[in-house]
Amino acid sequence: MKKSNLNNLNKDFYKIFLFHGVIKKNKHIIRNYTNKHILEKNFINKIKFFKKNYNILSLEEIFFNIKNKLSLPPNTCAITFDDGFENNYSIAAPILEKFKIPTTFYFSTDFINNNSMSWIDQIEYAFEKTKKNTIILPWSLKTLDINSKKKKILILEEIRRVLKNQNKNLLIEKIINSIFLQLEVIKINSLNNEIDKKISWSKVKKLISSNLFTIGGHSHRHISLTSVPLLEAKIEIDTSIKLFKKNTGINLEHYSYPEGQKKDFNINIKKYLKKRGIKICPAAISGFNNTKSDLFNLKRISINV
Repeated sequence: MKKSNLNNLNKDFYKIFLFHGVIKKNKHIIRNYTNKHILEKNFINKIKFFKKNYNILSLEEIFFNIKNKLSLPPNTCAITFDDGFENNYSIAAPILEKFKIPTTFYFSTDFINNNSMSWIDQIEYAFEKTKKNTIILPWSLKTLDINSKKKKILILEEIRRVLKNQNKNLLIEKIINSIFLQLEVIKINSLNNEIDKKISWSKVKKLISSNLFTIGGHSHRHISLTSVPLLEAKIEIDTSIKLFKKNTGINLEHYSYPEGQKKDFNINIKKYLKKRGIKICPAAISGFNNTKSDLFNLKRISINV
């Protein structure tokens, strides 16, 4: 079928779409309000749309074409997933296989080892479970109402905005502890429900066995690689690479930056990833790319509907 000329993209341009999770039903009131985990029926519709309107290539194929100065097909796109949720394997992968969609999955190794949660998932959980009606945020020192779903989401948006723009991992941990304490919710680090359970090493190996799927690293603890000293950031990268080698036998060549905004990586991080054998590393900054784009600063378009 002839592809439509979406947005007048020519053969030099390509888009990378970013997903996180796919679920059959959303059972939560506050949690997943951003639709980080989209409904299975919506995911299927998105995949059908991409299949009809784009030439879908793997990032490995895009890398090969660029390095060998080959043209890309018109309306090229690539599909990616970040973090390492189990639903990537149990729900998304069978759909991707059915439609023969090449996909790159970026996994954080501590998530795989310990089924651990990101800081924002922990905070959303606290807001979901609390019976308290107010909270004080350390940067405002004002008592804020959270006595409705709308007000909770407004405060969560502020927390997201502030914490994603600061650059100290230790500060984030202190704020998480303060939020759980104020909201009188027992702090948790791991859950096994549909939006929290992480993939296992055995399932990672099954994904690797498919010719459609490429696996990449996403740090060890899923922290901004510039939120810690450079030596610690290197340890984060080294740990993830070593754990993939130990548990799956693969040498990572693909990576994506945790958080993925402009402040979350720099020239030193890029240099070290290249030194460790990584050849392509997208961010999570919105936009599209061309064949001259920096392969360690590629933009991606988040899909959450």
